[in-house]
Amino acid sequence: MRSVFLGVSLCLLAGCATVSMVPGETLVQASLSQKQSALRSASTEYCERAVDAGWVKSSGGLAGLANTLINGITSDQANADTYSARIGANNEAPALVLARIVSDTQAARAGLGDVSREANALLEDTAATTATRADVMSYERALVRAQMAYRSFQSALGDVSAREDMDIDTAPVDKELQAFEGVIDNARETADRLADKYAAVNTAKS
Repeated sequence: MRSVFLGVSLCLLAGCATVSMVPGETLVQASLSQKQSALRSASTEYCERAVDAGWVKSSGGLAGLANTLINGITSDQANADTYSARIGANNEAPALVLARIVSDTQAARAGLGDVSREANALLEDTAATTATRADVMSYERALVRAQMAYRSFQSALGDVSAREDMDIDTAPVDKELQAFEGVIDNARETADRLADKYAAVNTAKS
């Protein structure tokens, strides 16, 4: 995805919005800052919710990475820490597992939709002359979390569907996953537009 690669390169770029001391322009800048804060706040909350709800696992940061490199991780540990394992896709009643996947998929889709609305509000505001690096990167982090959650839900559905005692039609679950995938696809386009806006503004300044 173009926006993800651009998001990495944004770390190397500098540039801040210039605040004018003219009263009218100051009000515009204040309005813009509020929208940017709303987007970053919504993105952060979505990422935290994805971890807290168990849709994705926490990366553990640099400390977690160092521990994995030093001590390694067994396949049993990795499997026990998946979304599928956490909701009991291999041992809980299939009806309960499917209901959980549907509920979590709906929540993840709605949450990403809320974040995307904040991003689109920033893009569509005619008074907004810039999108900051923090805006772009925070939105892309939320998009990545959504993609990870989608894969988690798919994997859990695959595990429960493979069970011998599974005799329930998964069409309703498939429909929810397809709807979530559509929201993710739209978010990719929004992320690209947001990245393009940031790049265009900073090119004009240089």
